[in-house]
Amino acid sequence: MNNHALTSNSKIAISSGTFSAFFIRQGVGILAIPYYQMSLAVDPFLLAAAMMLPLLLASMLGPWVGQLSDSYQQKYGHRKAFILLGAIVSAICYGCIWQVPVDWQTNMQLVYFAVVYTAFCIAAEFFLIPYTCLVYEATDDSEERVALLALNSIISKVCSLFYQWAFPLAQLTLFSSLYMGVKWVGWAIAILFIGLAGVLPALCYKNPADLMVEHKSTPAESLTKNIRHVLANRAFVMLLIVTFAQFFGINYAAAMDYYLIVYFMQNGDLVSGANWKGILSTAYAVCGLLAVPVILKLNAKFGRINCFLIVYLLTFIGGLAKWFIFVPGSQYVLVIDAAFGCFAWASMAILLQSLVADVAAAQKSVMGNHNGVYVSIHNIVMQLCTSLAMLVSGFSLNFIGFDAELAAGQSASSILDMRIILAGGTMLSALLAAVALVKLKANPALYQNR
Repeated sequence: MNNHALTSNSKIAISSGTFSAFFIRQGVGILAIPYYQMSLAVDPFLLAAAMMLPLLLASMLGPWVGQLSDSYQQKYGHRKAFILLGAIVSAICYGCIWQVPVDWQTNMQLVYFAVVYTAFCIAAEFFLIPYTCLVYEATDDSEERVALLALNSIISKVCSLFYQWAFPLAQLTLFSSLYMGVKWVGWAIAILFIGLAGVLPALCYKNPADLMVEHKSTPAESLTKNIRHVLANRAFVMLLIVTFAQFFGINYAAAMDYYLIVYFMQNGDLVSGANWKGILSTAYAVCGLLAVPVILKLNAKFGRINCFLIVYLLTFIGGLAKWFIFVPGSQYVLVIDAAFGCFAWASMAILLQSLVADVAAAQKSVMGNHNGVYVSIHNIVMQLCTSLAMLVSGFSLNFIGFDAELAAGQSASSILDMRIILAGGTMLSALLAAVALVKLKANPALYQNR
């Protein structure tokens, strides 16, 4: 048991890694789509596939990385060596992604992206899984864990305030070309937000529990057996369904908003569309920051599951509102979309993560500490869903007749299909998540640490 209270310095040291985790997860897509697809004209389906397959490959290594970090013995904590190495290598690979020569043929640019991105995804596994475990293990108190995750969520929302502006920043005239702009912005993100921020939890956080434990080697357990045990946990399966609804369903639907802003609302103007997309993301971040204390109050009053259900009711209403928001002349009310949609993402970071940690803790007395396996499987589902959403969105764009070279000349039917996917997909995903949460609510003993 780790019953000590977290100090302010400990919370800051742990939460600094959230900057790295955020940009590892979000930093590639935010530049790859406008740069590789919209600027270099890489096929959207092939680019989506190039972003999906490396995630799949890396995610398959996740359970092994989780098992390795669970059993690794080191004087100052078994997660820190992985966090340190993972942050440094991830930063190097991220910076290299944007060094593709602009005079290469499109197919060669795509191959370059796929190779470097694969290395990045593998390195990221060695940071994300041990770092998430470190957050889970910082305290055994559920409420204190929720508070720590809320701090991490606030940091993520702060990142969201400006990450969407990465591509508009690369377009500034102070750079000699868009290529040079993307290169410099990419390396800035790599060094500051992935590398430096990522190593701080390993270098600055000291868990008193680690210092009191006698570290000795333990026999390796069967990874296959541990995976079967984790997947047999019904509460965890329900949380995976919620994860699927959010990271596939809502991500897939939301992939259409950028295209609707550029090609429908802004009549094909990429620069103006990128700016309005940045405004929308900034609104999401600001609303998300405001959502954190609201979620904490709802959680304190109604409990995590009921709070989650309220959140998905708001998400459903927000999905319906998208039909009326993403139309020409409505760019000034994009903030309404953010006001409804921000609660779900904040809840995934606070409520769902704390529930996964509690599910793992509830089973700890039976099977021992397998946080790494729980985290890795949950991470696999998130990555699979995210990559599948990208792949399906790329396929959908081709299927409905989208063509970037047509600019403002997109067909009326393709625009209509984008609107249906954006609004209808959000509403259906919210319903699926709510059903899973209702089933979880019926069995509270499955996720309570008794």
